[in-house]
Amino acid sequence: MSFSDHKITAFQHKITDLPDQPTLAPNELKARFDSSPEELRQAVNGICDDASRLEARVEGIVVDTFGDTITEEMLSDELDANLMRRSDLYFGTYTGDGVYPREITLGFAPKMVFIMRADGMTGSTGYTYQFLAFPVEESEQPDYCLLTQTGFRLNSPGDKSRINAKDIKYVYIALK
Repeated sequence: MSFSDHKITAFQHKITDLPDQPTLAPNELKARFDSSPEELRQAVNGICDDASRLEARVEGIVVDTFGDTITEEMLSDELDANLMRRSDLYFGTYTGDGVYPREITLGFAPKMVFIMRADGMTGSTGYTYQFLAFPVEESEQPDYCLLTQTGFRLNSPGDKSRINAKDIKYVYIALK
């Protein structure tokens, strides 16, 4: 298989090679006009056939080399979403509304949640823009973020938390 096998260096019958007043029979003249497009058709079809064989060989090499390995680029959006729901890590975003307390529903009781501003800002004097919440004794419940049976609750005691500031986008990672 070689793509160069289909290379056309010159057409067999060129119209410009005919005399100005052709003496060919009508059928021969028609065949002469059709010969170049036919050469092109055969060459292109040959290239397509070779490409199909090459594609099958490459696919075989990929399967032999990588086996069951799946990379993110190989996943469809639907399959990717299904895998994320089945994994132990859940990622999400929310946009702050400035209202405390605020419930973020995940549909499960997380073991741990990490929240931070999507723009990467981590805090300023007297304020925190990120938080790591994990289960603690009831008497030691965190002031800023409380894990619940269905997700987590954002609080802002003494107005020191900025994990739900109005119109700010936040990202979170939750461990199921």
